[in-house]
Amino acid sequence: MQKEEFEVSKRLLIEYNVSLSLLKELDEFLHSIQEFSQYLGTNQYYSDGVNKKIFLMTLDVDTLILRLQRLHLNATEFQDVLFKGVLSKKKTTLDAKKVAAYQSEFTIIMADVNALHQRAMELTQDIRADYSRKL
Repeated sequence: MQKEEFEVSKRLLIEYNVSLSLLKELDEFLHSIQEFSQYLGTNQYYSDGVNKKIFLMTLDVDTLILRLQRLHLNATEFQDVLFKGVLSKKKTTLDAKKVAAYQSEFTIIMADVNALHQRAMELTQDIRADYSRKL
C-alpha cells in the first residue's frame, strides 16, 4: 500500500501542485499560534487594549483553523480520487476548477497565517510595553 500512497502523493504534488506535507506543516504552525493566543488569553492581567487584541487574534486563529480544515477535506477528496485510480489501474484526473479553487484558497490561507504570526509577534511587544508601564 505504501507504493500506491507514494504514487498518489507524487501525482498530487507534481501534476496538481498540492503538497500534503506543506498542508500538514501549515496546520501545525497555525495550531502553535492558537496555543500561544489561548495561553495569553488565560492571563487576563494585561491592559484592556492588549486583552482585546488577544481576544481578536484568538477568534481569527480559530476561524482560520476552520478554513484550513476545509482545505484538508478538499485535499483528502483529491487524494481519494487519485488513490481509486491507482488501485483500479485507471488513469484518473482531478477537476481543474476544484484544484484551482483549492490552490487559490491555500495561497490566501498561507498569507493569513503569516499575518497572524506577525500579529502574535507584535503582541509580545505590546505585552512587554504593558509590563514596563506597570513597573
